[in-house]
Amino acid sequence: MLLAPEISVLGEDPPSVHRLNAYAYQQSAITSFGGFQYVAFYSRDGSSDARLVTIARRKLQEEPANWRPVTFTDYEQTTDDGHNTISIGICRGDGTIHIAFDHHCDVLKYRVSRPGLATDPDEEAWSTESFGPIRDTLPGSSTNEPLVDVTYPRFLSTDDKMFFECRIGKAGAGSDVLYLYDTTGQFKLIGTYLIGRKCNPYPNGISWYRPTHTLHVTWTNRHFIEYEGATNPESVAHKAQAGPNGPENNEGLYYAYSSDYGRTWNSPSTKEEVATVSSKPDTGLDSRDRRLLGQEIPKNSGIMNQEGQMVCREGDIHVLNRENTSGEERWIHYHLDPTYGWNISTLPFLKPTETGPRGKVVQHAQSDSILFVLPSNTDSNLVIVRAARGNTQKWYDEYDVVWKEEGYNGEPLVDEEAVSEHGILTIFTTRAQGGKNEVVVLDFDLSKLQHD
Repeated sequence: MLLAPEISVLGEDPPSVHRLNAYAYQQSAITSFGGFQYVAFYSRDGSSDARLVTIARRKLQEEPANWRPVTFTDYEQTTDDGHNTISIGICRGDGTIHIAFDHHCDVLKYRVSRPGLATDPDEEAWSTESFGPIRDTLPGSSTNEPLVDVTYPRFLSTDDKMFFECRIGKAGAGSDVLYLYDTTGQFKLIGTYLIGRKCNPYPNGISWYRPTHTLHVTWTNRHFIEYEGATNPESVAHKAQAGPNGPENNEGLYYAYSSDYGRTWNSPSTKEEVATVSSKPDTGLDSRDRRLLGQEIPKNSGIMNQEGQMVCREGDIHVLNRENTSGEERWIHYHLDPTYGWNISTLPFLKPTETGPRGKVVQHAQSDSILFVLPSNTDSNLVIVRAARGNTQKWYDEYDVVWKEEGYNGEPLVDEEAVSEHGILTIFTTRAQGGKNEVVVLDFDLSKLQHD
């Protein structure tokens, strides 16, 4: 193999029926800023089965890695549901650190640090005392009412601001809301920007492209199927690990972008404005708007939700998903080039299962190649596949495996900032070791691929 990682063990992955660390839809479980790298995960409370919210940080490129954890003991996570993960965000403008945790159609659970913590190297400042209490509203909310029915919270840093995004509503019938945080310390509601009507949009992620200050989102729609208790507000059937509306009802690859912090959205095919978002109901994107359809993929085609996306240096959109439209389930790379349009490539080497662990796509910082971080789905191997442009220099169609190792059982999360700014591919996941699961971070020096 061309790569070999430095491995940091952050602690034991708490035992549970459904894993709560390392899921693709966390998006921001690991991130970096100001020379530090941060990771959020549940750690084990040795005295009980409860799980505790933990943030660890280290100085980037410090050898050996010296992770300093901060564990909050004022909240015990007990719901055994893989949706109830943790997300972390950093506002570059004021150096605040934000975390949201333990949601599956639940009241918001959120806390924020004091300003400047993300740029403060003082080890004494890195403690629970630098964070505020748990809140059920976002600072600056125009109402004192708690934010309810929250699932999949995620943060995304911009130049000096930060987005907060989440689903409001149940699987198959939810919509996504967008807030913007700035250096005033307040969140402003942009609105329900992605609206599901008898379906649920599942973003592969949200991405900020700094050269043009644009926000990008791709998604698949999960169509709503009636089930017993669907109209009963007291029913909790939708809060199951695998609810009544499953991925067999997923369809399509959709894409939209915004050039004004999520207030207006445009179709990539026509460049026309398709929605202006406000706090008023029904002003966002219709998630099934045909003007936003990048690829027609029918239901029962083996596609997953919330797999992975990125915007590369050239501004192209890359999406990783899977399909079974040819008779077998395969990993699929969807690439939108503004000049040439969409291209679809089938990845070699691995064949995923329909609902197996999800992967990520990221750009090699010092070259033109793309890296896919793929859990094998049929065994415990974690694999990094490099894709390069072929003879046409247009599409990525030459592949090789640059690393593979067995024993990993989580979905890999990637620190995109560390890749783009430092040339380090940092992966957060879990692995089996000595009869237990560990929470780990893998560091790959991508300079070793430069001259290969």
